[in-house]
Amino acid sequence: MKFPSKKIQITANLTTNILFECDEFLLAEKPAGIPVHETKDPNRLDFTRLLATKLGFPELRTANRLDLGTSGIVLLGKTIDKNKEIDALLKDSEKEYIFLCHGIPEWKEKRFECFIKDGNKEVKIVRSGGKKAITEFRILSTHTKENISFGMAKILTGRRHQIRVMLRELGFPVLGDPVYSLTSETKKEKRMYLHSFRLCFTDFQGEKQWVETEIPEEFLARVGNQLSV
Repeated sequence: MKFPSKKIQITANLTTNILFECDEFLLAEKPAGIPVHETKDPNRLDFTRLLATKLGFPELRTANRLDLGTSGIVLLGKTIDKNKEIDALLKDSEKEYIFLCHGIPEWKEKRFECFIKDGNKEVKIVRSGGKKAITEFRILSTHTKENISFGMAKILTGRRHQIRVMLRELGFPVLGDPVYSLTSETKKEKRMYLHSFRLCFTDFQGEKQWVETEIPEEFLARVGNQLSV
């Protein structure tokens, strides 16, 4: 079942869509460019605290943590007594991201498996000593004039920067990625083009549910409104 979204204003310049809500948790759409949770700077705005204040849920907690430049679906628990159940729900869910990447792969579908070792500002693919990471990539459309491709990534493990470092390793880094890009054109981009697009899960009543966002306007504008999923 797909639920209708509800748009709310969380600051004068920032809106979000509430994609799903029940007694225990909600799913909201994080904009790109804002931290998903509190940082070392207590004065810096973050998505979770803004949403908690707006909705009146002081114990609101982020279960999945999107990167600063990544937009899309965030799962947030309303009360601390359901943390374990919500984490288990997220672990068992199916997560799909959409992206724009540099270049045009010769493949349409690819399953990428590797070991990832965490670092300070970036992660590295290693032969040993890391954690197993698996992603299934699918190219949905290619755009020769811009030399970029639009694709979907289904993550089967939840490692930090997983999609970003894998696409760089394949030679097709995410457009606008400030860490893993292979091109100097990154600074000219308005954002990093990675978006948490779809989440399929089983709710606490045992019902299969799924939520999906719209394709972000920045994605559509980048290739002339020629994208579809």
